[in-house]
Amino acid sequence: METKHIQDFIELANLGSSYAAAEKLFVSQSTLVRHIQSFEEEFGVTLFDRTRTGFVLNEAGKIFLPYARKIALAQKQCYMELHHEEEDSKLIRICARHKIVDLMLEFKKEYPEYIIEYKDSNHADGLLREGLLDVAFICDVDDPDEDLIQIPYIKERMLLLVYASHPLAARNAVSLEEIRDEEFISLASDLVFEEAFMEDYSKADFTPHVTVTVPVGQDVIEMVRAKIGIAIMHGVPNMLPEREGVKIVDIVPHVNYCINLCYRNTTHLSVGTKKFIEFVQKRKVKHQNTNRTFL
Repeated sequence: METKHIQDFIELANLGSSYAAAEKLFVSQSTLVRHIQSFEEEFGVTLFDRTRTGFVLNEAGKIFLPYARKIALAQKQCYMELHHEEEDSKLIRICARHKIVDLMLEFKKEYPEYIIEYKDSNHADGLLREGLLDVAFICDVDDPDEDLIQIPYIKERMLLLVYASHPLAARNAVSLEEIRDEEFISLASDLVFEEAFMEDYSKADFTPHVTVTVPVGQDVIEMVRAKIGIAIMHGVPNMLPEREGVKIVDIVPHVNYCINLCYRNTTHLSVGTKKFIEFVQKRKVKHQNTNRTFL
């Protein structure tokens, strides 16, 4: 097996397009396809179904994918150890779709020698397995297994943000059914609109009607204050700061979730990554008891 071409298979599986995968890997489409075919010939099975829209993993491909990721990660770890790069690395690659800027600022103050590369990315668990991330803050891990370690970081629940003159502002709690006809303002790619909560929404026959999407949490608050709409946010009730012109209302029944700190289950973590993980574990309780929200 030409293990040096294993990343070709992984990228094609991730992207589903030979053009996009080849462009990312800086190879020609014909070269990439030839590498895939060599794997298929060696295994005696096809790994992808070829369709009009691209390449789709078939059952054999789905079986091979986790092994391919392990091979790619082992290659990278072996190279770094042989060249003594892992211990010397000052870079920590962090992914979080949840706001952890305050946590990173505290870490940088204590350990200014480390470089943080902060990413906002989908498929964080897959990137962790491939060694393209060091740590990630994830609500739900796809296909959890022994390859990733998950440490609960903070528990939150959904809350409603309304403007002060909204009829619901006088309430202490509302149900999802009561807000199904409202217009919502949302952060781009906000976690409260992901599949993880679809079961809770479907039980209440609730589909949020998002009319405005913004990139910054403060803009959500300002638009609610201006009565453009209302917003679903995340936090800990009774521990969030008061804001003039808006009110936080509890949602019942409660929609709770936990954000986990995730990293690869390996002995070859860089010194910086180990420092960051230790730092997060020490400050976990502190962050659970501060007046903060991910909005």
